Amino acid sequence: MNKRLSKEKQALVLAALCEGTPIEAVARMFKIGTNTITRVIRETGEAFTDYVDANFRDLPCARIEMDEQWQYVGCHAGRMPKPTAVYQKRDKTRGDFWLWACIDADTKLVFSHKIGKRDMHTGRAFVEDVRARIKGPVQIATDNFRQYPFHVRAAFGYEGFSYGTETKVFGEPELLNGTLARLGKNEGVRKMKTAQREAVIGSPDLGTLTTSHIERTFLTVRQELKRFQRKGLGYSKDLETHKAAVALFLGVYNFVRVHKTLETTPAVAAGVEFERWDLERGVEMTAEYFRRKDDAKFEAAFAELEG
Repeated sequence: MNKRLSKEKQALVLAALCEGTPIEAVARMFKIGTNTITRVIRETGEAFTDYVDANFRDLPCARIEMDEQWQYVGCHAGRMPKPTAVYQKRDKTRGDFWLWACIDADTKLVFSHKIGKRDMHTGRAFVEDVRARIKGPVQIATDNFRQYPFHVRAAFGYEGFSYGTETKVFGEPELLNGTLARLGKNEGVRKMKTAQREAVIGSPDLGTLTTSHIERTFLTVRQELKRFQRKGLGYSKDLETHKAAVALFLGVYNFVRVHKTLETTPAVAAGVEFERWDLERGVEMTAEYFRRKDDAKFEAAFAELEG
């Protein structure tokens, strides 16, 4: 059997990763191999995915927000080799990918997410997953991405919810002294001028309808998950590890980190958990998940032999 890290050391590795430390730096800090760190990411991310899928159900959300965040895996889509006579198909595991996520605006719980292309198939699967996790009437807010009205109607129907969009309007890029910047590599800062809110289905409260909470969560992802850092080398090299790393980060966000506005974790605020987790609890949850998984394999093999 492979030599496993102690629970305490796994917790330290997870803490470093979720603070934006690159894998190579974590390996130097704790004197362990990069393959071991990758295994911790994959296993913990898989366990968090299973736990969230089982426990984030029948959520009494009053206001939810959906949005997408861009990142690439392997390389930018524009830099991928074009299909040739020998290789006719593009590599579907590399290029541009999007993190689709949904947040409860009141508890800040990110209860659904999906990684895939920004296409109809991924959007439909994501919105259907959101619908399966909430109960009762809800107010939905998105940006003006044209796919959302179709997906929302298909998943939610026409009754029991309201839906509106918010479009943020930004001005011309400005420098620190207030003068307009030249378009180019350093184009300055675009200040938001106004936010246009429109009702699409039902009668949403336009005074509270916003996508700012999910956008602020995406800022946290961009700042603290190294794989989403711009103009760096920490981007994901394979899709499965990318998915596991996002699931791990959002698991820590929901269960471990104290939200400054709430003064508790989103999972506790939403009533999913009674108390805040520590990272050791996440390690224990992962070990329990793989024990159940191994037991299920053994029982299936034993049943096959008996049959």
